[in-house]
Amino acid sequence: MTDVESRDVTKPTLTEDEKRLRIRRSTVGGGLLGGVVGAAAPFVTSLSLGIGWLFEHLASAGALTAALSCAVGVWLGVRGGRTYGMRNAALERGETVLSEYAVRPPVVDGRATKPSEVDRWGLRVTDRHLQLWDARDRLWSHPWHEIRLTTVKDGLLLVHRRDQVVAELLPVPESIGWDALLLGARRLQGRSRDR
Repeated sequence: MTDVESRDVTKPTLTEDEKRLRIRRSTVGGGLLGGVVGAAAPFVTSLSLGIGWLFEHLASAGALTAALSCAVGVWLGVRGGRTYGMRNAALERGETVLSEYAVRPPVVDGRATKPSEVDRWGLRVTDRHLQLWDARDRLWSHPWHEIRLTTVKDGLLLVHRRDQVVAELLPVPESIGWDALLLGARRLQGRSRDR
């Protein structure tokens, strides 16, 4: 069975307008949330450090700090919101995201990855698929009935499709285990075979 044959064509996908709307909403929401958090951060920090009086007496310094912090917050929020929106726009109609894990491949383009590359890769678990994302790009998406997950030493997760390994992934941070994912995968695989 090829990739085209394995797709269920009875489940309509989102239209381009619906996808753009999802991305736009997530981008705006991320920017608003980032702006609010960024604007509040200097004041909350000054109060927790006991230097709130400094902002009262130096209002211009406080306003400048809040404005700069707000700008950084908006920028980060827009980036995160856009990534989240693009990932959600790739879902099929009615598909639900169950969880997402920060992961990293041990090697990319011949070089070892760093544990600090936290936000780059994401292993997304939905009720229909397992997906690997590199920032805003979906690298692959496989239905549950086509894959098998195993772990090896040092917490390495292997994703098998038929007879080949399609991904080797490490968790970020390294202290988390794969137990919940493996348990959920067994349940989702059993459910997808029953359909």
